[in-house]
Amino acid sequence: MTQAASGRNKRSRSRPKDGLSFQLTGGPDAPVAARRAVLAGERRMPEGVRDDVLLLVSELVTNAVRHAGVGPERSLHTEIRWGPGRVRVEVTDPSSDPTPIGARSDGDGSGGFGLFLVEQIADRWGVRRTPAGTSVWFEILSG
Repeated sequence: MTQAASGRNKRSRSRPKDGLSFQLTGGPDAPVAARRAVLAGERRMPEGVRDDVLLLVSELVTNAVRHAGVGPERSLHTEIRWGPGRVRVEVTDPSSDPTPIGARSDGDGSGGFGLFLVEQIADRWGVRRTPAGTSVWFEILSG
């Protein structure tokens, strides 16, 4: 299914049994489209982690746009799975260079806190190369 999100941003969404998977067009509207996709499909996600998942999905999508150069002509894939005791999120962009590991700031206060937030909120996280590009993932334990 393809829907318009935030005007020109298109997303394709599917709902696995215990999760959510969607494709987003890159560019500056991608983080908002990602949050909307999560909100539209998260009905069975453990309620206690929803806000943290929304925040960290936004941060990873923003990183893909800003640091991996995923503009409107490219897309990224987000997959969210939940099961007993945990939620796992993976954002994959088409870049071949892994996202820098570790928190850093741009120095002017305008950004650079995404991975810092992931480090502080997620119980586990990492970066891996896939045939589709670079995936950044995190897991949050849920009650």
